[in-house]
Amino acid sequence: MTDLPMISVVIPNLNCADFLERTIKSVLEQEYPNLDLILADGGSTDSSMDIVARYRDAFSHVISEPDTGQANALNKGFALSRGEVMGWINSDDKLMPGGLSVVGSLFALNKDIEWLTGRMTCIDEQDNLLSIRRPKVVSRARFLAGDYQWVQQESTYWRRSLWECAGAKFDESLKLAVDGELWLRFSRHAELLPVHAQIGAFRFREGQRSEAMEEYNAEMLEAIRCERRLESNADELMRSILDMPVALRNRSEAEGSFPDLSAVDPQPLKRLDMWKHGVMRIFHGI
Repeated sequence: MTDLPMISVVIPNLNCADFLERTIKSVLEQEYPNLDLILADGGSTDSSMDIVARYRDAFSHVISEPDTGQANALNKGFALSRGEVMGWINSDDKLMPGGLSVVGSLFALNKDIEWLTGRMTCIDEQDNLLSIRRPKVVSRARFLAGDYQWVQQESTYWRRSLWECAGAKFDESLKLAVDGELWLRFSRHAELLPVHAQIGAFRFREGQRSEAMEEYNAEMLEAIRCERRLESNADELMRSILDMPVALRNRSEAEGSFPDLSAVDPQPLKRLDMWKHGVMRIFHGI
């Protein structure tokens, strides 16, 4: 049987007691055998820490102190992490059943995979499933062209080696585009592998930070401007992208402006089967 890598999962939290227990249980119910679970709480004043106390033995580390935002909380959490594979789940979101087994097995069986993302899955406040979509195929060229919506953070995991190559920290100057800016840096070093399996789920609820889409997009477009200055690829497609103004472009707009984008897209893993011992085997194609 292939040894499964240790996966570090950080849960950042601030006053999200209404959903936190469901998030924690969604991680523990994975029964993943090599889990490094870390809570990074920003000094909650609700019942969050009472909930965490009930599951304290499941956590490798619990941080509870004021922070300056999500990026700061994540940096504190990942600084304590030990896993070969890394990811985070916000305290109002959930992992889907078997998600970590998919992640661990794929990384164990293919050493060339540096980061991956699963199906885009959304739930409501009562955990009802709202939608499941194939993961977006995203390349570095698409990122720099402004076609970045969306790599679902709840379903995205990466190797520690990639994290270290990309600077091993989140940009604490950002309030919202913490994930997208990290994906930009990852794209310098490796292709994102889309996987047709459910890993995590984003919860739609009232009052969440993601409602501020204009601010998120403004932060992301500025990050793209900065990233473009570092681009050294001199092929024709990249030159045409860098010659165009930075703008948010949906898929059809991006492909209309840059017809060769689809030619550089990474190919998804479409079919996953189980070995009798529970380790995932990967098949390309159908």
